[in-house]
Amino acid sequence: MVYPTIARMSKPTYSLVIALNQPLAEAGLIAFLSDIKEFRIATHIHSPLNIAESIQQANPDLLITDYNLPGFISLDDLQEVVNNVANLNVLIISSDDDKNSILKSIQLGIKGYLTRECSKEELLLAVHATARGDKFFCSKILNIILEKHVPDEEDNSILTNREKEILKFLAQGYSTQKIADTFHLSPHTVQTHRKSIIRKLKIKSPTQFVIYALDMGLITQG
Repeated sequence: MVYPTIARMSKPTYSLVIALNQPLAEAGLIAFLSDIKEFRIATHIHSPLNIAESIQQANPDLLITDYNLPGFISLDDLQEVVNNVANLNVLIISSDDDKNSILKSIQLGIKGYLTRECSKEELLLAVHATARGDKFFCSKILNIILEKHVPDEEDNSILTNREKEILKFLAQGYSTQKIADTFHLSPHTVQTHRKSIIRKLKIKSPTQFVIYALDMGLITQG
């Protein structure tokens, strides 16, 4: 996947909510992010009770959490949050290695997923990307996703050049309006291309936009 370099990033302020129940991990994450002036930590959440309501009150750009901690936030809790908190981006940082739960979490619509082995640089890039609404998956997670898909040799040839360009942007999490602005098209035209891509590639979930873009070499793993 193509990652933005820190030098090219603009400097808006992003509001973050951290939901972890591991004091040392939370303290380390807070200490690291507090040194970055673009980030403001709105609140910390230590209980899964009424989590969607707590996040709504904080009104953050990004939730950083882990659904794989005993007695804490589950995938069902995460689904409730995603379904009920509008315009929320979610970044998972987890040691989970179960393919089914990882894929399920991604299919909920989360923007990013890191393992706990990722570097500080990758963490910083992930927080920047997901806070502004872009997708970011570390290499281990992308490998897990790709293991679920066997590419078809004809996949690359059945799309038009314009559809390939739009697929690349869809895989990176761009909105219909942003793609329309980039290519000087109407949102309706972009939606028409999107529907054509879904039909031709038989796409059934947002995750598959990323899978096909990787297979076709439109984006690369970091």
